[in-house]
Amino acid sequence: MAQPLSEDFRALLKVVTGQGGVFLVLGRTDVGKSTLVQSLVRLVTARGEAVAVLDADLGQSTYGLPTTLNLVGCSPGTEPPVPEPIASIFIGATSPVGHLLQTLVGCRRLLDRAQGLGVRTVLIDTTGLVEGPLAVEFKLQKIDLLRPTHILALAWRDELDPILRACEWRDDTIVYRLPVATAARERSAEERRASRQDKYCRYFTGLVRHRFKLDTVGVWGRRPPPSAGDLSGLLVGLNDGQGFCLGVGRLYACAADWVEVQTPLTTVAEVKLLRFGSVAIDAQGNEHPVSPREW
Repeated sequence: MAQPLSEDFRALLKVVTGQGGVFLVLGRTDVGKSTLVQSLVRLVTARGEAVAVLDADLGQSTYGLPTTLNLVGCSPGTEPPVPEPIASIFIGATSPVGHLLQTLVGCRRLLDRAQGLGVRTVLIDTTGLVEGPLAVEFKLQKIDLLRPTHILALAWRDELDPILRACEWRDDTIVYRLPVATAARERSAEERRASRQDKYCRYFTGLVRHRFKLDTVGVWGRRPPPSAGDLSGLLVGLNDGQGFCLGVGRLYACAADWVEVQTPLTTVAEVKLLRFGSVAIDAQGNEHPVSPREW
């Protein structure tokens, strides 16, 4: 049986269809954040308006490869709405932990891109990292940086209260506390891992090997030295001159003055910056975390 609409949800629907804004969705893993975002996309496009989605869920991305942040646009006229890629940021990890600064900067850059397009409604999906001191501080800093007009909170009980109680005092943000759908089901770590593996396998097909001479491209951040040992499969973001990700490669070999990667990209003429991640992927799509400390 369908759940009755809460007063907060009725108010949310009125705002989404009436005035738009930047809507940031908060909640633990598997409470239905992505489902809510997709429902709101349908609602907005059904009224003849475009909507942008900033998918900031590094581990369970809806619109891109795990380890990346993604911005897509959905225009009216199709059902279901068809997401059109706009921009991507390579973080190189499936969790913000250890990559908090990179994730915050990437989210801000993608939101700037969305707002530069003049889209009236932007929906931001987030990771399930919401509990504990680090998670709370990270989410509060993200809210402070992105300044959403509305926060959509999906909570089973009081797990979001340390975040929401602070946000309810802000003058520039309205908080909606929404019920978790009864159909929401918590997936195991193995199920989430298998989902990422499937996405890796579908992405890394038809690979082309490209060699980048390090006097013709830049490296954004650290890079493994030739003495680092076997780091084959390490994910590498292939970025344009503005730092946006054009595609992702798997490290094949490296030397002091060159790096070789395998990627679905057939041409890399626009690649200006390489960014090395902290996850390696084998031919079967299995993840192998690699700490930069090992470099």
